[in-house]
Amino acid sequence: MKTVRFLLMVVLAASFTSTVSAQKKVDPTGTWAYEASQAPYEYSTGDIVVSKEAKEYSVKMVLGEYEAETEKEVYEKNVLSFVVYVDTEAVEIKLTVEKETMEGTASYSGGIIPITAKKKK
Repeated sequence: MKTVRFLLMVVLAASFTSTVSAQKKVDPTGTWAYEASQAPYEYSTGDIVVSKEAKEYSVKMVLGEYEAETEKEVYEKNVLSFVVYVDTEAVEIKLTVEKETMEGTASYSGGIIPITAKKKK
């Protein structure tokens, strides 16, 4: 009986530890190379630059020579979301941040397309 109780406690402790570590906040700051293969060619690749001052995040998208400022930047529970205007159209971007990658969607009037990013070194 003591063995069963001990094993149960070990399993519970292990699952609690993995849940806590899975919820650890990841730092999204830095430069990320993004790819959105279903986007129009000129917008399908570029960089997402994330910075933080005090408790506020700011995001800039770099498409070749063009830099687009964003608005409505929010980062909580490892999800980065913001709005960027491309050719006067609002594009809502929502990305789940992991240590070296981001994955999510870009939503605009033409639909929803997948977007991925890898952190630049």
